[in-house]
Amino acid sequence: MSELLVLPDIHGRVFWKRPCEDIERFKRVVFLGDYADPYIFEEITPADALDNLKEIIELKEAYPDKVILLLGNHDMPYFSDDYLGLHWGHSRHSKRFHDAFHELFNQYKSLFQLAYVEDDVLFTHAGVDSRWLETVVGCQSDDIHQICDALNHILDKEGGMKDLFKVSWERGGWDEAASCIWADVSDIMKDVESAKAPDAVVKPIHRIKQVFGHTLQAYEDRNGDVHMKDAVEFDNCKMLDNAQPYILNTDDFTIRICE
Repeated sequence: MSELLVLPDIHGRVFWKRPCEDIERFKRVVFLGDYADPYIFEEITPADALDNLKEIIELKEAYPDKVILLLGNHDMPYFSDDYLGLHWGHSRHSKRFHDAFHELFNQYKSLFQLAYVEDDVLFTHAGVDSRWLETVVGCQSDDIHQICDALNHILDKEGGMKDLFKVSWERGGWDEAASCIWADVSDIMKDVESAKAPDAVVKPIHRIKQVFGHTLQAYEDRNGDVHMKDAVEFDNCKMLDNAQPYILNTDDFTIRICE
């Protein structure tokens, strides 16, 4: 049995630290991205988030083959000046902290990636919409490793940043299909449901297993307090964005919270 530790959107949170104290028990540790831009309601400061990312990078350097660092939409404005020019909202941080995050990402750029495959499970920040994969990336392969490779080479090609900055109306954008750092969970669900139509062609992406985050599972009660909901599971997908560390069993594709 292969057990992976999967760590959803960070945003300065430290829920990743305790399970990583026993890091040797896991075959791999996969961070799903979004290290910057903490939520106001959690009262995490930009300085806290920056120090937190530095510690995550130190973990990656200590375990380079075991720890995987994926990039999210909240990381890209700091990761690349080219992306920042496309992002209408820019970053949530002041210039001082924006520059500090940018310098950190630039120094350790080689440690981050957009996609990862382990035991025939594809990991990305926001899931992969088959419409975006085929029409924008131009990948129609049914090989999960070729799909992963195509995603990780987006930034190497001309116009790659524009390919990543594809945002559907679910997230306030205008694109018909969102990228692997922007697709809302509802985008993925609609994509999967469309494949179930009687005359639908089953696309390659619907035959693979995906794990991603990005869509915060939270609600606000009548007192204004914010509570996290459970992970979202459907078909071959797990959507984890609720500030909880998860253990994924790749043999039967099940998850459980890492206590």
